[in-house]
Amino acid sequence: MILEVKDLRKKYGDHEVVKGISFSVKEGEVFGLLGPNGAGKTQTISMLTGVVEPTGGTAVIGGYDIRQQMNQVKKINGLVPQDLALYPTLSARANLNFFGRIYGLRGKALKERVEDVLRIVALTDRADEPVENYSGGMKRRVNIAAGLVHHPRLLFLDEPTVGVDPQSRNHIFESVQRLNRERGMSIVYTSHYMEEVELLCDRVAIIDNGEIIAL
Repeated sequence: MILEVKDLRKKYGDHEVVKGISFSVKEGEVFGLLGPNGAGKTQTISMLTGVVEPTGGTAVIGGYDIRQQMNQVKKINGLVPQDLALYPTLSARANLNFFGRIYGLRGKALKERVEDVLRIVALTDRADEPVENYSGGMKRRVNIAAGLVHHPRLLFLDEPTVGVDPQSRNHIFESVQRLNRERGMSIVYTSHYMEEVELLCDRVAIIDNGEIIAL
């Protein structure tokens, strides 16, 4: 297993938003978290990637415990958040160089990784334009590339198609399938669209009101 979640909980004051969920993801699997807005999907992803601390329970990613070894976890995780995490006045290539350097990449290795992820998201021909000139769907694709530049073993995609046009949705679907099929990448994909998880995922956990109600 690349990921094992054990009784994970998140509480704000008296309000528990994630209520002791447990699930596992196999190496090389595309695993879906399906649920409506406010179900607890993003809070779960945020705990697994170190954005927020769990209130209870834990998870093990690649053999590392998120409560005690998050620095090691972050080296093998990739996160593509719902909100765009890009510098709009920089080009796609400059953004990816920046994020690659954060992960310790330099020189030839950095250049090769940036070109590789630009190909994956089909943006090589527009890579030197400022991101602020891109359509919403193209920005989403750069956002995905930023989460890929360090070649993570486990990629978290948090509703990556929200607000994008049909053509960009198809590009994103193709990228997810290619990463899994050609690279063997393990992926956790959250969505509230049944057809997306049916198309992309090997298994799906349905989450509602902070609980997994079906798997």
